[in-house]
Amino acid sequence: MRIQIQLGIGGEMLKKEVLEIAEHKLGEMTDEEIEQAIEVKIRTWVDRMVQVEWEVIEE
Repeated sequence: MRIQIQLGIGGEMLKKEVLEIAEHKLGEMTDEEIEQAIEVKIRTWVDRMVQVEWEVIEE
């Protein structure tokens, strides 16, 4: 299964990628379980791609 995802911030598209999940890993999963597997795959990708840094510059 191939899943195309796009990462945008403030209306600007910054990154586009296709993720894959091997069909044999999906096996006999229900539609709900497949959806959860897709969400996990996307969250993992986002965790690798997105960094947020901050610091207090004035109190």
